[in-house]
Amino acid sequence: MDETCQRKHGEIGVIDSTLDSFRNWSPPAASLNNNSSSYFSKNLLNLETSPPKSSLLKTEGSAAQQVSPYFSNNSSVCSVNNEPQAQTVKIVSLGSLASKLSRRRCIQGGKQIVYKEIDSSPPAIHNTCKSAAAWDGDDGIYTGHSSQKENQLAQRELQEQNFSRKELEFQEQVNKCNGEDRVDIVQVSLPADNINGRRLPPGTRSTKTASGGQKLYVRLFQRKLNWLKVNKIEYGEISTDLSPIIEELAEARFLQTESELEDLCEGLDLLSAPELKTLAKIFHLPNPNGQKQQLVDDFLRLAKQRSVFSRSQAGIGTVILKRVKDLAGKSVRVCKGPRAVFSRILLLFSLSESMEDEEAGSAGQGQLSTVLMVNMGRMVFPTYTVNRKTQVFQDREDLIRYATAAHLSNDIATAVVNGNWEEANHLYMCAKETWNELKNHPSLRYYHRVLPEYLRHFTVGWVYTRILSQGVEILQRLHMYKEAVQELQTLLSQDVYCTDSRGRWWDRLALNLHQHLKNTKKAIDCIRNGLADPFVRTGHRLSLYQRALRIRDSPSCKQFRYLFYDLPVITVEDVTHVTIKGKMCPQMGMGKSVFLMEDIGDEEGGEDFSVSTVMCSVEELALTHYRQNGFDQGIHGEGSTFITLYGILMWDIIFMDDIPDVFRNSYQTSPLDLYTDSFYDNRRHVIEARLQQLHTASSETLANLIADIWTTQEGKAAALVNWGRFISLQQVQSLVSCLGGTFLSGVFRRLSKDLRHCRGGLPDLVVWRTHTNHFKLVEVKGPNDRLSHKQIIWLSELKKLGATVEVCHVQAIGGKSKRLS
Repeated sequence: MDETCQRKHGEIGVIDSTLDSFRNWSPPAASLNNNSSSYFSKNLLNLETSPPKSSLLKTEGSAAQQVSPYFSNNSSVCSVNNEPQAQTVKIVSLGSLASKLSRRRCIQGGKQIVYKEIDSSPPAIHNTCKSAAAWDGDDGIYTGHSSQKENQLAQRELQEQNFSRKELEFQEQVNKCNGEDRVDIVQVSLPADNINGRRLPPGTRSTKTASGGQKLYVRLFQRKLNWLKVNKIEYGEISTDLSPIIEELAEARFLQTESELEDLCEGLDLLSAPELKTLAKIFHLPNPNGQKQQLVDDFLRLAKQRSVFSRSQAGIGTVILKRVKDLAGKSVRVCKGPRAVFSRILLLFSLSESMEDEEAGSAGQGQLSTVLMVNMGRMVFPTYTVNRKTQVFQDREDLIRYATAAHLSNDIATAVVNGNWEEANHLYMCAKETWNELKNHPSLRYYHRVLPEYLRHFTVGWVYTRILSQGVEILQRLHMYKEAVQELQTLLSQDVYCTDSRGRWWDRLALNLHQHLKNTKKAIDCIRNGLADPFVRTGHRLSLYQRALRIRDSPSCKQFRYLFYDLPVITVEDVTHVTIKGKMCPQMGMGKSVFLMEDIGDEEGGEDFSVSTVMCSVEELALTHYRQNGFDQGIHGEGSTFITLYGILMWDIIFMDDIPDVFRNSYQTSPLDLYTDSFYDNRRHVIEARLQQLHTASSETLANLIADIWTTQEGKAAALVNWGRFISLQQVQSLVSCLGGTFLSGVFRRLSKDLRHCRGGLPDLVVWRTHTNHFKLVEVKGPNDRLSHKQIIWLSELKKLGATVEVCHVQAIGGKSKRLS
């Protein structure tokens, strides 16, 4: 990303200094070892992963030059005069991601960071971000033979000579800016003329735009980490003939070629279904015309057979793999080593990405897509100020441990989704062993504990705790209930990581103790402790209490009823329930209920009409019912309706500039503390002032507040706002006029104090009459559906705030009539 930004008052973003290196990238000449993923290397999981000092001196020069200001505890880059600095986000054109990693020179004691421009050779990549790009054994990347290291030293001497000749020019620029606003002078390093001694084709060198190799690498980087047939790789916007570019990337060790394809399963996955069938006929498989996965399984079973001619032969698998390569032709795969480095850079840059997303373990491709969308003008982010005050990662190893854990968590989640419980259990046990080695290290125990919760999300302890929580489900699926109980007790014994999951842990522990281990007394003690836990909120508290009632009322637990007398009582007021009828569409499978309904449309002239039968959801059926009862407006938005109203009317507070560390890059849709208790605590006074303003606001005032934000911010990527939820600004204004400021302020107070636990459970429908300003909130339940604990609590709270609330039960009928009853 050829991003040029102006930073004021000396604040140089910790992420930016790493990212700038990524933006100025040229391929390294050193050979790379790609036999295993760097994320799962045993060395990466250990604390002592720093390369020897002698190695660092050979490849990167003096320690003063190799230390990144991002990871330096005493660096003046992160702060000036020990005071936090702010940076204003400005949307700028970023250009291509695949620029070259540049060498950096930090002017010690000065007010600026100057990025030195040199005519760099490929090994200059070794000078990036301390040892973040020290391509050593820890990353599973080959550093080269001794002769190559000598060449690198010679090239480094030449680079230093070039640096000396231009140093005066850069010093003049530094002096010129003294006394002015401190800024970064970022200059792009020039690509080398050759790679491994081979002259690049004419036209590949450019000082302003990315080369074909860089463009192609970015596109391949964004794809899954699979082998790809060369004849299937087509990017006409880069070149009509990609062969020379692919060859260039392979020589630079950014791509592996088919000669390195050694895994039969990966090779079989490379073939198409017709190719697999052809191969199956050659090897006389019993069902050569079967489905692709079946053929793959048959080949893998066949490959396990050993040769009958010689015990020393590896078996038929080698023969199959050779035939696979012949059928596939030339193929390539992105090398894991360099990919791991870029992945960590992107992960570091986009810390605001939720660890719950699938993209969390996908090497950061989602961030590249976001940058592309911004460059194309298809995505605009809200305006806010980046203010990084706290250092999240202590050093390179800390970042690598976090990245390793993030990818491992993603792999476990993938195995769980696919139902591969044994594989998931194996990964979980490996993660558990690693965390047991790490958790008592002083740096993790003391440094991470002092971080605010919204930054603690990005620590290795938080991720491993999430993995252990995933392990509970895995153990339960494997009917290992005793082990699941032990894991839950371990999780609940700590109060630092994943505090928002404690309600679920208490509930699962009580369930396992009572239902599976038949230890009722311990289950009751568990419920009591869970209800006393301040981190257990809303629906989880009600769930625990109702579980206690079920245990108390069961005939087998009469002797334990005395244990329930001191439990806190949780009461929830019931609401109105109505029932409507509709004809259900015959279905196959376990999908959502689908109903049939007559749609009557008037023809031109007003006399004729046509009747058509349409399929609809249970919520659409209910909307029709309320429309027939005089509610001319209605929205099926579930929680999105009220969350969007909250995001609009609280917009300036959500994106306010006075809270440090909640905005750390320019691609955030919300502050990092939005779903934590810190959100309300950090903004208590302004939130309460806004709620008071809404409480007394007239319909006209509410309409004006909505219009101000809608007209200035519409379309911007904000986490809470779904701009498509409403048909128009006028519909939003009509709704808030019906709801009223008093009701809205009550709902918003609950959301402000605990958005994470309160964003779910809001009613499905909001319907209103525009001419009377009467509204109704409706939770719709189809056949065999029941209210969740969060829904029960929200319905009760909304009723207390003065809303008319109903639960609409839809009963399926099988009669001839398709009309609503």
